Amino acid sequence: MYKPQKDIAIIVIGWLTIITGITVMTGWLFNIPALQSIISGFIPMKFNPALCFVLFGFALLLTQFKAQKYNASLFFILSLLGTLIGLITLSQDLFHFNAGIDQFFIADKTPASGNFRYAGRMAFNSSVSFSLLGFGFLALSTKRPWFSILSQCLFQIVIILSAIALIGYLYGSALFNTLFYVTTMAVHTAILFFILSLAASLLNPSIGIIRLFTGKQIGNQMAKRLYALMIVMVILVGAFRMQIQGQQFPLMSFETAVSLLAVGFLIISLLLIWNTANWLNKIDTLRTEAEEKVKLMNAGLEKIVEERSAQYQKSEEKYRSLIEQASDAIYILDFNGNFTDVNASMCKMMGYSREELLLLNIESIIDPNELKIDPLPKKMDSIKVSIIRERRFKNKNGNVFTVEVNVKKFSDHIMVIARDITDRKKMESELREAEVKFRTIAEKSMVGIYIVRNGYFVYVNPRFAEIFGYEANEMINTFKIEAIYHESYRAVANEYVRLRMTGEVESVYYETMGAKKDGTNNWVEFYGSRAIIEGEPSIIGSMIDITERKKAEEELRSSEQKYKLLFDSNPLPLWMIAKDDLSIIAVNEAAANLYGYTKDELLHMSVRELRPAEDLEQQLDRYRKVVNSSTDMGIIRHIKKDGSLMFVQIIAHDIIFEGRSVRLSLTNDITEKLNAEESLQKSEANFQAILKTTDTAYALFDKNLKVLAFNQKAVEFVKDKRGHVPKKGDKLTDYFPKDKFPAINNFAKDVLKGNNVNYEVDYPQEDGSVVWYYERLFPITNDNKEIIGMLMALYDITERKNAEQDLKSAYERIQNHINSIKDMAWKQSHLIRSPLANLKGLVAMLKDDLSDSEVFNHIQNELNRMDTIIIEMAEDASDHD
Repeated sequence: MYKPQKDIAIIVIGWLTIITGITVMTGWLFNIPALQSIISGFIPMKFNPALCFVLFGFALLLTQFKAQKYNASLFFILSLLGTLIGLITLSQDLFHFNAGIDQFFIADKTPASGNFRYAGRMAFNSSVSFSLLGFGFLALSTKRPWFSILSQCLFQIVIILSAIALIGYLYGSALFNTLFYVTTMAVHTAILFFILSLAASLLNPSIGIIRLFTGKQIGNQMAKRLYALMIVMVILVGAFRMQIQGQQFPLMSFETAVSLLAVGFLIISLLLIWNTANWLNKIDTLRTEAEEKVKLMNAGLEKIVEERSAQYQKSEEKYRSLIEQASDAIYILDFNGNFTDVNASMCKMMGYSREELLLLNIESIIDPNELKIDPLPKKMDSIKVSIIRERRFKNKNGNVFTVEVNVKKFSDHIMVIARDITDRKKMESELREAEVKFRTIAEKSMVGIYIVRNGYFVYVNPRFAEIFGYEANEMINTFKIEAIYHESYRAVANEYVRLRMTGEVESVYYETMGAKKDGTNNWVEFYGSRAIIEGEPSIIGSMIDITERKKAEEELRSSEQKYKLLFDSNPLPLWMIAKDDLSIIAVNEAAANLYGYTKDELLHMSVRELRPAEDLEQQLDRYRKVVNSSTDMGIIRHIKKDGSLMFVQIIAHDIIFEGRSVRLSLTNDITEKLNAEESLQKSEANFQAILKTTDTAYALFDKNLKVLAFNQKAVEFVKDKRGHVPKKGDKLTDYFPKDKFPAINNFAKDVLKGNNVNYEVDYPQEDGSVVWYYERLFPITNDNKEIIGMLMALYDITERKNAEQDLKSAYERIQNHINSIKDMAWKQSHLIRSPLANLKGLVAMLKDDLSDSEVFNHIQNELNRMDTIIIEMAEDASDHD
């Protein structure tokens, strides 16, 4: 769609057309005749023409506003709808059928007449005008020149048709009815056609008749003024005619009125000519004044020329002075190569005086070796153009050096400007060396380096080619650079290249997806700047493969989700507190559950509400501090929702979150831990009391058998047995005699393997007594069941050992006594049995001479019983043997 410069006249006419069309449509919708005709006494405008004017008015306005995404499509649709309404209506008149469009939008109950045979149908010339106007608008949708000319012609035809209708109204002649036998359009319809087509013509003011009135030259200005005044004259004459025809002057005859009309026409023409003549005279006066100014300027210029001539003479003297003062060597040669003039710099450079040089030929100061291979031209007048080249000069001292000469031929001499470029040649050598270094660095670089010219790579280093899977020679001047971009990124990449090539930007930095030789994709980061290389705009830059970084970024985004989940689902209470107002901006479920609130309640609270009133100043001091790393803020008191007090340990770290300074905190309820520690401290105190009062010596050793800790009893033991005061870091050998240590060392090795060892050991004393100790060795392990040391416990068992010795001695004495008793019993049994045997013999003898049998029996029984007892005693004594 064509977008001209904004024109206030187009905008005003567009809105006027829309408002008029909507007003007429409203009149038809609500059956208000005054709104249908607008101009009293004239025929009304139909609904369909009003709708078409609204459509074309909006289409016209679209050309005056900033281009949006759908502007062109909307312009085309609006123009097409208006064109279709006009064409369908025109087809009905031409082919004599009724398509139903006249009554499609609203029912027109106006009775048919000779001029309007179909109710609701617009006039024939209206449908023609709408069709032409629509085709003109549609032609504006393309930028082709021929369509612009066509649209302008169509708009100007509509201007003519509407003007004919308006003239017919002014002069009482229905021209369309008279000439073409068709109905004429309503007067306000004709006015809208005229101004709407005129505004549309202003969209292309340089095409067609409209150009005559929109130009800036005097002819355009005169045409605009004369034609505007002529239109005003036609309108005034027509209005006068209408007044006469309406018999507004009954005392005046028709002939008088016509005469007055002619006189009025002459007066208006005179006024028109008078206005134009005054305007042209004013222009002529301005032109005369301008000519006088030009004459004055010429006189001033002549004076300036004279002054400049004098200045030129002075400048020539200055020129001579400048040559003498010039830092470059300047000399003049005739066509034979002889010096005719030299400046001071030339004398200084060559080491000759001015007089000496004026006696020499140019070949005298050129290196003879160079003259052999590159001689001077035989005829110097044959030089056609200025020459800039290098020569090797030889000064008076015989030193050869390189100069750059600029040779220019004049009519009768040759002027040469020479500059010693020894330093420059040295710099060029260094530059070439630097170029070699650069190429070496580029070839070995781990960063891709490239140069682009005319859309092709003219240089890539091996790393650049490797990233895309090519060899370097495969990429140079073989294919367009867009081939290495993924197709979805090519448009953006090409735009970046264009911006730098045209000089709109100097450098760009961007990330893009690349296309490798094997068809796979990677992510790369480009940095390139515009440069002029060999006279052509080029791009030189670097590139790195960021595929792994992209993966890491993706993993980071995934990690962010995980961290959010970790925050929300963390079993430990987590908080985010704004440091400026101490409001709670984030909290997890664990915190809500611990404090007895809901998350929503906490998010509408301040952290101050969780502290006792007497701790608030301390809380403010903590939040004023900057915590740049995870820091243990200590143990503080917090209040739960139910009012109960708890002790929490806070780990905090200050961060920036959404532009605010925020403290990220972790609160750990350690109330039970503190209670347990208090109990543990009590237990520890009891344990220490036990260690201090126990009669057992305890010592703790590491894996290298160095002492770590000991109790008071151990101090007494070492001091008593070794005469040594124990201290941390002592070795096990410091606490035992040398004869005891090998066994203890073996026991210690066994303990460090995980075994418990128990044994008794004696320590002879100087007074001859012996002290006994019961020693126990235990391995010490950490949480991972790793052995980290050994515990030794020593218990004085001297009394027990003495008691055991006394008991053993008593047992031995008892055993000896028992043995003596046995011996005595044996002896007694044998001594008693001897007389007893005699008695038994006597009894046997009495048996043969029995006098008292009862006494005899009694003696017999007692003797038997005694014999039995003695036998048993003997047997018992034998058993104890």
